[in-house]
Amino acid sequence: MPQAGAIRNSTAVTSEPSQWWFFCAFIVSLKFFLLALDPLPKLFMGDSACYISTALVGWIPDDRSYFYGFVIRWVALSTGSLTPLLLLQSFVSASTALLLAYMGRTMFGLSPRWSYVLGLICALDPFQLVWERYVMTETISLFFYVAALYFSFLYLKDRRIRHLAIAQGLWILLIGFRMSYLLVVQASAVLLPIMAFYPLLRAAWRNRRSLQVDRFLPVKRAFVHLATSLALMFLLHGAYKQANGWLCGRAPAYLYATGLHLLAFWAPILVPADASDARLARIIEQGDEFEIKELTARNDQRFESGYLIDRWQEAEPDTPRANRIAKETALRALRRNPLAVLHLAARTFAQYWNLKELRHYASIDLGHNDLTPEQNALLAESFHFATDGRVIGAPPTLLQRFFLLSWPYCYFVLLSPILGVWAVYLARERQLALLILLHLVIILAVTFTFAVAPSFRYLQPASVLTLLSLALCLRAFLNGRAQEEPALNL
Repeated sequence: MPQAGAIRNSTAVTSEPSQWWFFCAFIVSLKFFLLALDPLPKLFMGDSACYISTALVGWIPDDRSYFYGFVIRWVALSTGSLTPLLLLQSFVSASTALLLAYMGRTMFGLSPRWSYVLGLICALDPFQLVWERYVMTETISLFFYVAALYFSFLYLKDRRIRHLAIAQGLWILLIGFRMSYLLVVQASAVLLPIMAFYPLLRAAWRNRRSLQVDRFLPVKRAFVHLATSLALMFLLHGAYKQANGWLCGRAPAYLYATGLHLLAFWAPILVPADASDARLARIIEQGDEFEIKELTARNDQRFESGYLIDRWQEAEPDTPRANRIAKETALRALRRNPLAVLHLAARTFAQYWNLKELRHYASIDLGHNDLTPEQNALLAESFHFATDGRVIGAPPTLLQRFFLLSWPYCYFVLLSPILGVWAVYLARERQLALLILLHLVIILAVTFTFAVAPSFRYLQPASVLTLLSLALCLRAFLNGRAQEEPALNL
């Protein structure tokens, strides 16, 4: 007679696929239920205005990615309603949560129960939920980020070039939706082959005295994979820049306002000697007139009339030339005093720990500009969306309240590198944990270095990485109690 344990294992294997599909249906239903409770589109001006302009007339903004604008054109403009866009974003967000649960099961070896808990927490993540209602790129870009992570994990486990190529393709889609991921994407192209082959290279080095081991074979394979990864990155990124230049009628580039942004980000550390143009040097010298040294005025320096960038563009109306000189000036400031840039990032990080400021900027994340009458009319005509245009001071909706109350979770995310280090130390999947930690460090460093205020929105990808680190730590804890092997076929 078969043993009882064997019967139980057979039953578990048989029932797991049905449990998985029930969980998928539950997550999708949960997302659509929340959409029914909070169904109205939200706009964050002027980001949303840029994406809508892309949808309407094909305009490509100077300072942000543009793929999302075409999603609006295909999904919302073609139907004359923003509701299909919200339905799509709810489904995409559900897919992100399901993919995270699947990764917990197949990559980390969590039990089905804990994998489903991981997916449910992701589905209810306040840093994700609120953006499902916004005409913003956050929800779709996060899905591509998590999908690229999944194929990166597959590559680290199997070292197959096709997984690396798929990850690279997803990375380029990712920056097409949100350029703030660029540095982590570029770093991944270099780090993934090195991390994947490090165990083989270490083993070859230890066995270098053995005549039976071709110690150069792992080196050759690692070099081929690294060269392939870099070639794919240069090819895909070059194609993206060429396409961007063709659409804009300009020279190929990722963006066309990077220099203006950098100049505003680092305005408090600028001195006249940094400027590569005498006119800009004079504007910086007059900085006291527009609070150039104020940490909290950096957003005004970039976008408000009478501040740094507005004054500079009045002095130099040729936008490409103004951007180039601004970039030269910002980089000269960086070379002159890199510690000042680090200190500026540290001050931005410190702003997150001022609870009053944090709550203030959380409300700004939900919208800081009312709609103009012209924008109201455009929304009504193109999307049959009637609104009074009030954003500032409008009563928060259900998901916005949830977002505003999530400030304690913000601190958990800010401290997540500690959790990531712990995961590297504890986890059986060391390479996966190390990749997550490196992504966390890069994303948080980019946020503190280039953000002008303590924003919850910029922490959205770090929130997902925090959940993955937590899953690895949980797996290490469960591994001490009972061995569980990944089930690769759900």
